[in-house]
Amino acid sequence: MSTQDTPKSVNRSSMAFLSGTLLSRLTGLGRDVSMAFCFGSHPAIAAFMVAFRFANLVRRLLGEGPLPAGFIPHFIHLRMSSPEKGAQFFRDLFFSLLTLLYLLVVLGVIGLAAVWKWANLSPEASQILYLTILMLPGVMFICMFGLCSGLLQCEKKFFLTGFAPAAFNMVWIAAAWWLKGKDPSSSMVVLSLAIVVAFFFQWLAIVPQTFSFLKRFLSWKEIFRAELFSLEMRQVVKPVLLGVVGVASTQVNAALDGVFARFASLEGPAYLWYAIRLEQLPLALFGIALSAALFPSLSRAMREGMMENYLSLLRFAYRRSFSLIFPCTMGIFVLGAASVNLIYGRGDFTAFATYNTIICLWGYGLGLVPAVLVLLLAPAFYAKKDYRTPMLGSLYSVLVNIAASALFVFVLNWGAFSIAVATSFAAWVNYFYLSFHLARRTGKIWDRSLSTSFWKTGICTAIASVVTILVGVYLVKEPMLQYVFAHVSEEFSRSFSMQLLQFVTLAGTFGLILFSYAWVFNASDLLELVGIRKKETAPADLKG
Repeated sequence: MSTQDTPKSVNRSSMAFLSGTLLSRLTGLGRDVSMAFCFGSHPAIAAFMVAFRFANLVRRLLGEGPLPAGFIPHFIHLRMSSPEKGAQFFRDLFFSLLTLLYLLVVLGVIGLAAVWKWANLSPEASQILYLTILMLPGVMFICMFGLCSGLLQCEKKFFLTGFAPAAFNMVWIAAAWWLKGKDPSSSMVVLSLAIVVAFFFQWLAIVPQTFSFLKRFLSWKEIFRAELFSLEMRQVVKPVLLGVVGVASTQVNAALDGVFARFASLEGPAYLWYAIRLEQLPLALFGIALSAALFPSLSRAMREGMMENYLSLLRFAYRRSFSLIFPCTMGIFVLGAASVNLIYGRGDFTAFATYNTIICLWGYGLGLVPAVLVLLLAPAFYAKKDYRTPMLGSLYSVLVNIAASALFVFVLNWGAFSIAVATSFAAWVNYFYLSFHLARRTGKIWDRSLSTSFWKTGICTAIASVVTILVGVYLVKEPMLQYVFAHVSEEFSRSFSMQLLQFVTLAGTFGLILFSYAWVFNASDLLELVGIRKKETAPADLKG
């Protein structure tokens, strides 16, 4: 039986991941709304968010990105030749990683605690470091979640890996509401401890299916008879280390974004946090879902020498991702203000915070398309066991990001918004670098069908955006659109009914016009998103 993956199978897998991720992101949205309502943009919350980024560096280095990138191709190779060897490889890697993480967390806590106690830190830096120390143990659980997720995705079990973060979000939400009304500074200490518990429950959600896989090929005695740092496991060390360098630079840069934002204003990290939560919604729902489904399929195609299938899957991923993400990008600009005001505009979240979050969201929106395409291009290199090129792309983009952030904040004084713009600019640098090198090594990826799909999606989205702007300015009087396009200043409504009316009207207009023109221009990639297939009309020279 052929094991060849097809665009249809990749689409089915990505939809399974998307459906699980959608549910988890809804709880994530509830988490962010709870934080905004309970604590607003208080400087203590900004400190907590900076600490959260620092504590998650190890998670990004090992739990996401490099570890699955090194694990998946090698696991698939072993799994296709011998399921038992594949299970043994995962077992050894699981317990070796658990041991390594435990040592890293212990050493990290001891080292940071020494700095916190004896270094002469400012009160703000001391607060950030203390919260980082409290959250650090949870990194061990979330890294194990990343490895187990990679296994389940190789086994084509995508829904649960997408849904599991809902457990993390629910613990966070419960803690936020329990702490509402208490002193924000002391509340962040308790919330940091709750984060550790939340990470544990996220990992626990997929533990049963992980051990279910192991029990299919190993006895209970064999499962716990692991060979730590086995010879087979060492074959993934080099790709993981190369991936770590690339991700390390990216994540250090992400942490520095919070520092730059702190220099811009004490509330700057909070504005960026609330903005990026919304920007990452389409990124997670569509980009990460498609990337997670695509990576094992590309690895299998390369393992079996099916280069044409490899290119076919990439072209499908390009078309599907652009048809999803470009409308989302334009939606950020025409619906972003109404979305931010609807979601966050109440409680302790002021109109000033609403405005700053909106412009930060627009800054991040500039880089949404390349960020998603990079998610697709990196696995294309990993499947070929080329880890160096994505690493270099990450390094170059990080250097650009840091230089641009420093220029915007310290020289031009553009504030927190400029950091989001710098991040987007760096994403474009990374995309062009990866795209150039992939084209050189795999041959022609771009073809006429891709160009046609992109043009149709772009035209339909542009028309929908223009109509939505007109409705926002002249019909529902959306404050931000009026200010930008008609130079009319109005206050953001704090009435939920008015916020909902503005958002529903604008979102409904955007969606209706988008898919109406998709039907007119027969933009099949857009129409397929809502389950519509329009028959193609044969050219005149093919009739008869």
